[in-house]
Amino acid sequence: MRAVGIAMELKPSALAVDPGHLGSMKVHLTNSGPEPCDVAVEVPTRERDWSWVHPESCPVAPGEEVVVAVFFKPACGPHPVAGSHTVDIVARAAGDAATAQGQGTVDVSPFVDAAGALDPMVAYDPMATSYTFHLENRGNVAVTAALSTDDPSGALEVHVQPTSLCAEPGRTATATVTVRARKKLRRGEHTYRVCVLARVEGGSDLRIEGAFRQQGLKPAK
Repeated sequence: MRAVGIAMELKPSALAVDPGHLGSMKVHLTNSGPEPCDVAVEVPTRERDWSWVHPESCPVAPGEEVVVAVFFKPACGPHPVAGSHTVDIVARAAGDAATAQGQGTVDVSPFVDAAGALDPMVAYDPMATSYTFHLENRGNVAVTAALSTDDPSGALEVHVQPTSLCAEPGRTATATVTVRARKKLRRGEHTYRVCVLARVEGGSDLRIEGAFRQQGLKPAK
C-alpha cells in the first residue's frame, strides 16, 4: 500500500459574509508522502447550496503545496440562517482512505425581508366578513411585526387579532382581520378598501390592502 500524507490548513479559518455577497477561504494542501496524488476537497452536503470548492480536485506532487479556494455566498433568503456556521472541509487523496480535515467558521449577517398578504383579497357580504392576514418571513432571522388597521372611508369597523406576529425564517404567521359595516346598504353594491399595517422590527413597514364589497339589501336599479 502506498504511503500518502496530506496536510491541510485554512486561511483564514473564520470570515463574515453578508447575504448576496461572496466570501472565500484558501485551503493549503501539502503532500508529505513520497508519491504524487490527486486530492479532492469537499464541503458538507448540507452546505453545498451556498458553498463550493474550486478546483474540486487537483494533483499535488511530493513536498508541494497547492492552494484551492472554498467560496461562500449565502442567499438573500431563509437559508442559511443568520449566525455562526461551522463548516467541516475534507481533503481526500484518490485511491486512499486517508483524509485531512479542516474546520472553518462562517458568520452570516442578518437579512430581514417580510411580505404580507390578505386572503381573500376581495370579500362580499351585506354587513360583515373576515380575512386572514399572512406574514411571510423571507429573511434569515425571526421577524416580529406589530399589526394595526386603517379604514380610509370611516364606514367600517376593522379589527385584527392578534396585534403582534412573529415568524421564523422561511415560515408564515397569520392573524384574523374582521370587518363590519357601520350601516346597512339599501341598494346596489359599494366597495371599501381594507388596510392592514405591519410595522416590521428592523425592516420595512408593510401596508397590505384588500377590498370589502358591501352588498345592498336590494339590487341596483
